[in-house]
Order: sequence, then structure tokens, then C-alpha cells
Amino acid sequence: MKKLIATCTLSLLILTNTSYAKEQQISSVERMFAVMGMDKQMTGGFEAMLPVIEQMASQLQLDDAAKEELKNIYRDWFKYDFDQQAILTKLVAVYSESFTDKEIHELIAFYETPTGQKFLAKSPQLMQIGAQLGMQEGQLKQALLLERLQPFLAKHQGK
Repeated sequence: MKKLIATCTLSLLILTNTSYAKEQQISSVERMFAVMGMDKQMTGGFEAMLPVIEQMASQLQLDDAAKEELKNIYRDWFKYDFDQQAILTKLVAVYSESFTDKEIHELIAFYETPTGQKFLAKSPQLMQIGAQLGMQEGQLKQALLLERLQPFLAKHQGK
């Protein structure tokens, strides 16, 4: 009986300690997200996708006013309909599984430096530039993609 009680007590301590460590790690990730301004990073990531909307507006041959109206529809969708808190909660779990607590503290230390703050401030603009460059390259190579797709489409259209 004493062995059973000792085993149960030890198991409970291990589970409690593991649970506490996981809570600490989640708390560390939440702190890192606050230092990073993750909400602003998410908005910046969305803004980086605006070139895709620009391309859509060009295909629809919209004037500047209609183009801005289209962008605002997407912005409102992101701002009011997107559950950003749910995404942040899921990201906390992903980061907690991807990094140790020590690594998260090292990232926090970096993001708190002037270089880390500069990186965070420039990230949305850099993502937007990267998205534009990728879109431009995709447009330049679109004919090659269509060439590669034609045999596949021909093979599967009749199915």
C-alpha cells in the first residue's frame, strides 16, 4: 500500500512538474509575442499579400477608387472576420512545440535589442517586397508553368 501511495505521489509530482513547465513555456511564448508585437506582425503579413489583390484589381481593370475599395473589403474582412486571437493561440502552441524555453528566452533577448527591434519594424515591409518579387517572378515564368501543366490537364480532364 505504501508503494502504491509513493508511486501515485511520484506520478502526480512528475505530471504536475511537466504541466507547470509547459505553462511556463507557453507564458514565455506569449511574452515573446508581446515583445515582437505579433499582432502588428500579423497585420504586416496581411498587408504583404496586398500585391495579390492589386493583381486581381488589374485583371478586373479597376480604376484607382475601385481598387482601393477592393483593398478595403479585404482589410475589413481581415480586421473584423478573421479570428486573430484564435490564430495567436494556435501559434503559441506551435512555437511552444518548436522551441525550448531556453531558446524562446534567447529570442526574446534578441527581439529586445535595437537590432531585434529594427528587424521587427522592417519585417512587414520586407515581407511585402518579398511577396512582390515572388509575384513578379511568377508572372514572368507563367508561360513555363502552363507548358508544364498542359500535359497534366490533358491527361486528367477526361476523368
